[in-house]
Amino acid sequence: MGYYIFNMILKIYLLDYKNIPLDVLLNSQYISPMEKESFNKYTVEAVRKEKIASTYMKNKYIGKYTRNENGKPICEDKCFNLSHSHGVIVLVIDTVPVGIDIELTRQVEDDLKKFVTNEGEALYVHDETSFYEIWTNKEATVKADGVGIKERPDKLPGLPINDKRVYKDKTYNNRTIKYGDYVITVSRESTEDFSLDIKLEVI
Repeated sequence: MGYYIFNMILKIYLLDYKNIPLDVLLNSQYISPMEKESFNKYTVEAVRKEKIASTYMKNKYIGKYTRNENGKPICEDKCFNLSHSHGVIVLVIDTVPVGIDIELTRQVEDDLKKFVTNEGEALYVHDETSFYEIWTNKEATVKADGVGIKERPDKLPGLPINDKRVYKDKTYNNRTIKYGDYVITVSRESTEDFSLDIKLEVI
C-alpha cells in the first residue's frame, strides 16, 4: 500500500504596479469615490500609488476588516497579510495566522547584515539574495505572530529556509520563493507542509 503526501498550495496574490498609470489604479472598480478623495492627502506619487494598490488588494480579496492592538489588519472569517516593496504588493489569505514579506534584492551594507543576522545566519549569507531570504523569514514570522518586529532582528529566527521554526512557543512553517529580483517569504502558524503559487494581478 502506497503512502501519499498531500502538499497544500497557498496562493500569493501579487500586483506589480510600477508601470501601471496612477489614474488606472485610481479608477479601478475596487476603489470607491470616498477612497479616491482620501488619497489626495498623499503628495508623493510613489506613496500614493502604494496606498491605492494596498486598498485595491484589500477591497478585492478581503472586504471588511479591522486592526488589532498592534495595527495588523484582521478579518473575522479569514487570516491575511500584505507586504510591499518598490512597486510590488503581495497578499496572502489563509485559515491560520499567516505573515508575508517581500523585499527587492539590493546592495546591503555590512553593518546592516551584522545587525540583522546572528552568528549562524551570518554563515548562511553569501550574497544579497541570501541576506533577504533571512530577512523576509524573520519579517514574515513576526507578522504571522501579529506583532511585527519589537526586538533586535538578530534575535529573531531567520533559519531554516523553507522549513519550520519555533517563535514564542509556537511553530511556524515558512516558504521562500523569488519573483524576478524580489524575495518573498510566507510564514504560517502550522506544522503542515505547503508550497506557494503566485497569481499575478491584471488591472
